[in-house]
Amino acid sequence: MKKFKKVVDERQEMELYKIEHVCFWIVFWLLLGSIIVQSMFLDAPFTQWAFEWTIFMICCGGIMVGCYKRGQWDFYSKPTTKNYLIYSLIGSGVFAVIYAITMYMNNDYLKDYLLGLGALTAFIFALMFALIFAALFISGTLVKKRQKQLEDNFNDNDHE
Repeated sequence: MKKFKKVVDERQEMELYKIEHVCFWIVFWLLLGSIIVQSMFLDAPFTQWAFEWTIFMICCGGIMVGCYKRGQWDFYSKPTTKNYLIYSLIGSGVFAVIYAITMYMNNDYLKDYLLGLGALTAFIFALMFALIFAALFISGTLVKKRQKQLEDNFNDNDHE
């Protein structure tokens, strides 16, 4: 198969990568929003939003595998316990609020029993916090090990 010849220079290539990066994240977050709206607010069956969920999971998996292979974590932070805590609090907080709103809108019993809704939301928050923290801790540990491995390989090649 014949490869296409590049017609852009390195600066233009970097600009295109930045554009692709922004567009990817826009699509990523819009897909997540669409899944949340369809599944939680519109009560759509899974078959209706399954294809979007599949695409979203492929994107998540691709990002995780790609970042691990390159030993990368994030543009703005490093894999530390402090960052795991912050990201876990934000993620579980957002999810708990969305969950509480959904349960309030779709469950007549909980509309009259706000204490129960609060307890259920607190439980969901704690559960999501633990899951997100564990996922971040595991992935952060793997990325740190990979960074060390890549650094060792790079240093070994310098001494030859």
